[in-house]
Amino acid sequence: MVSLPRTARTLVTVAALGSLLACGCSPQPPAPEEPEGGTRTVEAANGSVEIPATPRRIAVLWRPTLAAVTLLGHDVVATMGTPGGEDQGLAPFLPEGADGGGHALVTNSPSEEDVDVEELANAAPDLIIGVSTPVGAQADMLESLEAIAPTVLLEWEGTGSWRGHLDEVAGVLDASEEAGRALEAYEEAVASARGDIEAAGVDPAATELSLVRLQSGSEIRLETAESFPGQVVDDLGFARPEGQLEGEGPTDYIAQSYENLDRADGDAVFVMAGSGYPDAPRTFSEGVWSNLDAVREEAVYRVDHDHWGAANHYAALRIVEDVRAALTGEAEPAL
Repeated sequence: MVSLPRTARTLVTVAALGSLLACGCSPQPPAPEEPEGGTRTVEAANGSVEIPATPRRIAVLWRPTLAAVTLLGHDVVATMGTPGGEDQGLAPFLPEGADGGGHALVTNSPSEEDVDVEELANAAPDLIIGVSTPVGAQADMLESLEAIAPTVLLEWEGTGSWRGHLDEVAGVLDASEEAGRALEAYEEAVASARGDIEAAGVDPAATELSLVRLQSGSEIRLETAESFPGQVVDDLGFARPEGQLEGEGPTDYIAQSYENLDRADGDAVFVMAGSGYPDAPRTFSEGVWSNLDAVREEAVYRVDHDHWGAANHYAALRIVEDVRAALTGEAEPAL
């Protein structure tokens, strides 16, 4: 076969293009290459989606999804997060000791609609996993996301979705065995912690745990049994104060002023404060707190709401360990 010089090849290409334009034809872009390893189809909130059979560059648009993907043994090339925050706000969604600051972010805030599409495209994902929520922000931008890579939206209806979310992500990544092992590890941690607590002389079924979030200097939130931390302490078998069983309206918490702090009492009280309220007190023995029986019994513990509110399996394990440490005497009360 005769090989044309580079200049001649260029002239032939230009001539061919000119012929196409003269006849009103448009040059067609090359068909996208099929991913290495082929494709498969998954069912999602946005319908049937053809994705790479073995995705290698996964981007996630929900921080609990980051937790699920990494728990299943995959890395991500981009994620939601909190720019400027410690570990970019990702520590509660990663294995202990992982560097959240090393992840590429495609957002300016944790809000689901705050996706920087340009940065997402620069990350060159071959699969995007987002969420379909009642707000519907990512569903509204689906066309822009699909222009970058195959996009799967998974249902997220609130903090109660954390259990099923792992299974749904496992379905996308064909990782049911890994999800099963993660569930077993959680169940084993719960059983072990409960055994330690009972050995310390505490009967969970007869012990009311109160979960109180310090929202601001004027508001507290009582986390109900429907909340994420409420579900985990329920797995541990603890009772809850009567006033913390159900939320008000669609929320899984009950907002109160400090004047109603008596509703936060219990046999033990876990006080949650996080990065959203950096000036929150660290001890609770004075003022209105001194009226609580749990304070007088030295059974008040301060915990990190960034973890206790993170709605994923890593955070659930953190809650289990915090409760175990407190009720076996390993953790000091916050007095």
